[in-house]
Amino acid sequence: MNELVSESRDLIDEDLARKKFSLVDDNETPIWMGSPTFLSYLPRYVLAAIIFAIHFIFYRVADTVYAEGKDGLGYTFLRIIDQLFDLIDVFAFILVMLIIARINHFLNISTSNLRTTAFLIIIGLIPSFWFMINIIDWILVLIGKEGLNVPEWFDTWFLALGIINSLIFLLYTVISQFSYSYLITDNHVYINRKILFFYNSITVFKLDELVNLKTQISYLGKVVGYGNILPITEGDLELKPKVSSERGGFQRVIQTIKLFIFYKRAKKDLSMSPSECIFGVKKPMAVYELANELMDSNNVEIEI
Repeated sequence: MNELVSESRDLIDEDLARKKFSLVDDNETPIWMGSPTFLSYLPRYVLAAIIFAIHFIFYRVADTVYAEGKDGLGYTFLRIIDQLFDLIDVFAFILVMLIIARINHFLNISTSNLRTTAFLIIIGLIPSFWFMINIIDWILVLIGKEGLNVPEWFDTWFLALGIINSLIFLLYTVISQFSYSYLITDNHVYINRKILFFYNSITVFKLDELVNLKTQISYLGKVVGYGNILPITEGDLELKPKVSSERGGFQRVIQTIKLFIFYKRAKKDLSMSPSECIFGVKKPMAVYELANELMDSNNVEIEI
């Protein structure tokens, strides 16, 4: 057995591996097991902090004028938010959150999925619900009906919602990080996704059916030592046909609007979610070499 494979096998807790990955056959040998690191989920933790920061900023500019007469880029930003808030009230918060959602979607990073974008948009629209309810309440009173008696929006609610919304996203991020675990045996690659007690699934790749493996390491990952290993199958290599068609004036307008709303920064590398690859693990190059060695061993056995 290769030295790299034998060293990795000596380090693994085989009983724990078989307990976590119930599909592993008795004839298989667990070689390596890992899970996403904290730093691989750092963009999501940063976004949770941004969500709270935006709420807190609006709470402060609505409640105080402490940025007046002070120099610095941060205070200038606060004065702009203050002026925007004075101009359009809570709709300033809606505008800022929609801009944050759009920037996050455009960056095409780990937080740029549909769920996160929808969550950011919903957060931004929360104050507008009170505005619409108050309009309905005013109309009911105007036509002689009993009003809804819903309280008006209070600026201190920005702080309360900031704590609630950021904690929701933080909890979601922590659960997601600890939901994934990965196992490489002498025959397969296993991807386990277990969300608390509610959901459990295992994706299996046969080593002799993989066409290739790719590493995906960010700049931060190179510094601190984490990255992704992407299992490439024949389906991933298939080219999707390009469809070209002539568009009329109205269709061009619709296409322009779609691009404005949904356009993302192009990524050179193949993008996979933590449920499709070995995501954010320590020492990715060592894991890549180990998996490659096992793939070569399986291919040699097939040829013989």
